[in-house]
Amino acid sequence: MFKRLATTTCFTLAAIYISTSFASTMQKEQPVNAISDDDYRIVVFENCEKVLEQPLNNAQVSSFLALEEQSKLMKQLEAPVQKVSAQMGKLGHQIEAISDKAFVKHGDKLTIDKALLAEQKSVSQQLEALADAHSDDFKALEKQGKHVESAAKHFESQIKPMIGSLENAQIQILEPGELAKPCSTYITRS
Repeated sequence: MFKRLATTTCFTLAAIYISTSFASTMQKEQPVNAISDDDYRIVVFENCEKVLEQPLNNAQVSSFLALEEQSKLMKQLEAPVQKVSAQMGKLGHQIEAISDKAFVKHGDKLTIDKALLAEQKSVSQQLEALADAHSDDFKALEKQGKHVESAAKHFESQIKPMIGSLENAQIQILEPGELAKPCSTYITRS
């Protein structure tokens, strides 16, 4: 069960990383273009200086919207899993605490408290039952993580021709009418 949770988490993190990884592949030579706020557009900052603002073409917009849709579905699937994960974490901590008490070493002698072992087994069974009851949720989340990853790779391939290799770049994709947010050194990728 923990393997499935770890795998799901890895896919989620991979998708997030992929969707932002293109930030380190931007060209310094790109001019800042004047464009309409009525377009979907990409805004790129390097060292908090705007170096590119350009409209997205239809294929890029479609790819971006597909990524947004997959991300929205992922968030919907994450909500119940997060609650279950919190419960599983509590049970896991209980198991660890019981184990620490059940096995006591005195010099060369190991003492095992059988009552605590029985309690540990009971909590372990609760954890296993919880994991089994929600295995479909974890599988759905893992499957959706793959969809997000695929959409992120496709979007990255669509915008890569617009950008090259910038250091310390921050990328914003703006919807029509949306204003660029101020550059933040806290979310700059290097």
